[in-house]
Amino acid sequence: MHMPVSTRRNWRFLVSVLIGALLFSACSPSNPPDSTAKPGAVAPVPHGAATPDAAVSDLIAHLRRNALADVARTALPASLHARVEAAWRTGKSRWPMTELPFDDNLPGLLKALTAKDAERKLNARFKQQLSGQTRALQDAARGLGLFGKQYLGREGQYNAQQRQHYVQLIDAMSAWAQKAPLGDPARGKESIHLLVNGATRTGLKGDEDLSRLGMDAGLKALVPLYIAGKQVLALYGLGVDATLASLRAETVKIEGNKADVRVRYSLADKDIDTVMKAVKVDGRWYLADYLEDAEASLPPPEPEAPAALAKEPKAPAGR
Repeated sequence: MHMPVSTRRNWRFLVSVLIGALLFSACSPSNPPDSTAKPGAVAPVPHGAATPDAAVSDLIAHLRRNALADVARTALPASLHARVEAAWRTGKSRWPMTELPFDDNLPGLLKALTAKDAERKLNARFKQQLSGQTRALQDAARGLGLFGKQYLGREGQYNAQQRQHYVQLIDAMSAWAQKAPLGDPARGKESIHLLVNGATRTGLKGDEDLSRLGMDAGLKALVPLYIAGKQVLALYGLGVDATLASLRAETVKIEGNKADVRVRYSLADKDIDTVMKAVKVDGRWYLADYLEDAEASLPPPEPEAPAALAKEPKAPAGR
């Protein structure tokens, strides 16, 4: 299927504004923070989990109570967490945002949503490009679903379990998008209003602010945008809370410091069933993919300074 350039461009805009909100939700909690909690009243969550299945379920528990920074803390050992935090401040890492397929678009999304007169401009763009184009957008979703599965099949960076999981995700999201009223004018206007307000509440303007805040504070700052994204998805019939609540994790095999965890959940009325790898580090369990991706997000270590050249012995004085 060949997709017209204009349709692809329109779909990318929709993805950046609408589907991008879903991607925030994949690693974000579902309710606003508890405003009654006193700073310093709650002890930091431990790094890692007690069991392999808890390496998954603990993360989901953090997401459901809106503890985004706790997700990053539980997902990584203390030493790796500290290195990623430091790399955030220099702009060298954006993990765990790099877990999202559209992480490169985040600075641009923030800039567009917080620009002067953003709501009016985005509404005009929606009206011009997407309003009333539900059928074309649904057709585009079908084509992009096929393209996504072909891409996964030929790219070598994914293992068999990742491919199996991602294909299920693509099928579920493509099926949802093919039924969702993506070009509905009223929903489009309300979606833009919610996202602009959510982005404004983050206090973030772009990538420089994420570096200034660092990982912990940066993830906390992004919560209002997630909340707006969740509300947007509800307008189009996709419930994030239901997906998080449906997830079940079960340890199916342990061999030394490695384990397999079966993970099942429902996304857009589709049942997802996959297996994730967990590893034990210093007595605590972590998801292997998260450790690998966090390490990969870091800049290479600085080369060691060459050892000082040994001074040549002085020639003996002439007699």
